[in-house]
Amino acid sequence: MEKRFPFAIVIILMISACAGLPGPEDQLAGTSPPPPEKTSPIPEDRGDRLEDPAFAGLPPEARAYLKTLSRAFRTQNRPFLLAQGEGQFEQEVRPRYDEETYLALLYRTGPLSKVDADTFGLLPRLSPQNILRIEYSGWEEQGPLLEIQGRLIPAAGAPLPCRIMLVWRLREPKILGIFP
Repeated sequence: MEKRFPFAIVIILMISACAGLPGPEDQLAGTSPPPPEKTSPIPEDRGDRLEDPAFAGLPPEARAYLKTLSRAFRTQNRPFLLAQGEGQFEQEVRPRYDEETYLALLYRTGPLSKVDADTFGLLPRLSPQNILRIEYSGWEEQGPLLEIQGRLIPAAGAPLPCRIMLVWRLREPKILGIFP
């Protein structure tokens, strides 16, 4: 019997190792392997609200473009944001203004989000490096355009309203800014 006892211990240790039971070293240390970390991926479009029921009827092409635009604001992709102007708007307005004023006109930010007239005072400026994200609040079809209401969420300060006039049926969708 004495010879079988050590053999039985060896067999039990081998079975416990195969079965995932704590072995003698785990029991001696008083610890077991840590459980795997529970991580949940943060959705890419977190906060832009495009998944809200208000956007259920939005054309898929426009939704895809707005998600790309949302990503550009979150990553502060200034070259992409500058390149979104509709051809004639970009050609006529961009050379006349600095980049930040052009961006404010393009995305119709601040007071420009409510103005349709040709006359307004001091033009606002938009600095993408100060914006954390865009949050869409509604949309309306206006002939060949989609009017997208939203607000830009800055790193500091109050949200900035914006109104994006999206020419979405082009081969590559573009934005029609407000002509000063």
